[in-house]
Amino acid sequence: MERSVLELLENAAVKYAGKIAAKDTERECTFAQLCDNARKIGSALGKLHISGRAIPVFMEKSVMTLESFWGVVYAGGCYSLINPAQPKERVEKILDILNPPYLLTNYNSRNSLSKINFKGQIIFVEDLIKCEIDEEIIRQIRERFIDTDPLYINFTSGSTGIPKGVVVGHKSVIEFINYFVSIFNITSKDIIGNQAPFDFDVSVKDIYSMLKTGATMYIIPKEYFSFPKKLLDILEQEKITTLIWAVSALCMITSLKGFSYKKPESVNKILFSGEVMPVKHLQEWRKALPNAVFVNLYGPTEITCNCTYYIIEKESQREIPIGRAFPNERVFLLDELDREVCESNIEGEICVVGSTLALGYFGDFEKTSEVFVQNPLQVNYKELMYRTGDIAYYQEDGNLVYVGRKDFQIKHLGHRVELGEIEMYISMIQGIDRVCCLYDNSKQQIVAVYQGNVEAALIKKDLKRNLIKYMIPERFIMVEQMPITPNGKIDRKKLKKIYFEEK
Repeated sequence: MERSVLELLENAAVKYAGKIAAKDTERECTFAQLCDNARKIGSALGKLHISGRAIPVFMEKSVMTLESFWGVVYAGGCYSLINPAQPKERVEKILDILNPPYLLTNYNSRNSLSKINFKGQIIFVEDLIKCEIDEEIIRQIRERFIDTDPLYINFTSGSTGIPKGVVVGHKSVIEFINYFVSIFNITSKDIIGNQAPFDFDVSVKDIYSMLKTGATMYIIPKEYFSFPKKLLDILEQEKITTLIWAVSALCMITSLKGFSYKKPESVNKILFSGEVMPVKHLQEWRKALPNAVFVNLYGPTEITCNCTYYIIEKESQREIPIGRAFPNERVFLLDELDREVCESNIEGEICVVGSTLALGYFGDFEKTSEVFVQNPLQVNYKELMYRTGDIAYYQEDGNLVYVGRKDFQIKHLGHRVELGEIEMYISMIQGIDRVCCLYDNSKQQIVAVYQGNVEAALIKKDLKRNLIKYMIPERFIMVEQMPITPNGKIDRKKLKKIYFEEK
């Protein structure tokens, strides 16, 4: 097995030299060209002695972004994509955490970067690509490499408002992607339609599936995801076969009745993650593409993309399981006393052990030690475990079913209530497109914010058939569109702000 992702790149550059590796709306690049340009960038950066340093890559996703990523890696560093569309304050917080000596960007991002307070040296990728490859520098850096070296840092939201930088190593990505492409039969014949931003771990599956298998990746512009017709046109035009998308992206097409315009017949694999897939949206996708394989993926950024998967075979299901663990990952449930939950229909926190665990949070040993802990079931030697904070239970057949976040579990009228359970039942109501439940501590009220053309009275009436009285929301707020985070999830913080500012 490869030790570095650069071996994946170099193997692909030999085996699929003239084949298109990645393509965006402005440019396409073969595997050989991708490798060559990355080595040029790496040679130039290598002279700056960045080994072991985190280097931010400040640009929109593109072919050039991929070249920049691997250029940083050739120079011995690890990359961290910063999307220029992010708020200035968040970008500056990330830069404060990384404290990098250099920032890598392109000419297209100059205007956005000029608004950011950065004291280090700014380097333009276009200048580096003009450099010559220095084989000696590359060789010297590679000799010092070990497979647990960090590859990338993806920033997730933090409860305190300070982003958390999840550090993931080469070994974890290679280990995961080898099983991923094998299980879901991704090959050099596939064309992957990239939806996820490059600072979101869903994109890791696109990028490294491409390198591992010789598949082609088409980088779909983010603006296309506001226009179903344009999006469906590009899926057909590029003959996309594989969608590894956030749930919200799939739901956008069905919410806006995209399939009444066109069905992307070339698509044969649809793998989704990020949040619970509403069953009725899944049914619409399956009806439109009856021969495609649909897979529910689960896993936080801290365990390198995903730790469980469920290949959907049944025609209709009330709930979609998150399934079973990927090979070489151990996924299990612990109760509140850290005892393993083995029985079906008993809830517990999802915990993960294995080599795909992240290295921790960049520059934050305190937060790292809170969730990357000793496995309490192993008392004889050190075994690192990640506490996901997610609640699930086993079905009778052994598949896991996601219930909700531990921190979405509330105490209401003396009862423990999972907001995710309420969301599930509301999402099943005809006419509801998306839903998010919040808890107003000051008024001790459950609040349901929803997208769809349904009166609150009808929702309440329907919920009475499934939920205990104290679980039915006291207030319903209808919105035209749910706010979405850059990672494609419903923005709960923004909804809370909107709700609490309402009088």
